[in-house]
Amino acid sequence: MRRGTDLPSRLLRRTLRIMRFAGYFAVQLVQANFVVVREIVTPGSGLCPAIVRIPLRARTDDEIVWMVLFVGLTPGTLPLAIDRPAPAMFVHGMHVHDETAFRLRLATLEDRLLSALRPAIADGRQSGPAGDNDRG
Repeated sequence: MRRGTDLPSRLLRRTLRIMRFAGYFAVQLVQANFVVVREIVTPGSGLCPAIVRIPLRARTDDEIVWMVLFVGLTPGTLPLAIDRPAPAMFVHGMHVHDETAFRLRLATLEDRLLSALRPAIADGRQSGPAGDNDRG
């Protein structure tokens, strides 16, 4: 089979992954905005600020930049620093009542982002190292 004969199917898969990520992020963005609005309009404080180290699967500069941008767009989170040698991001969260859940939420965001960014290979899997799951 000639290389490129499956270009339309790869393009369709990639487009669907990008659209799936956009929908997921839109829902996350709306939910985060509701949390911030609730914090503003209710008496008392439900804030639980923390700085959390998030291990990254993103390896290229582009992937890391996109991850930082999307975390920064989410209300209540602020990327502070990137550790390049062992890819990790330090994030300030305003509502970190459970660090594990906070890490999981950002890991899910990263997984979906990488699925949208990385090209699909011929059999429908995502390109990249197999079994690359080094979350700590």
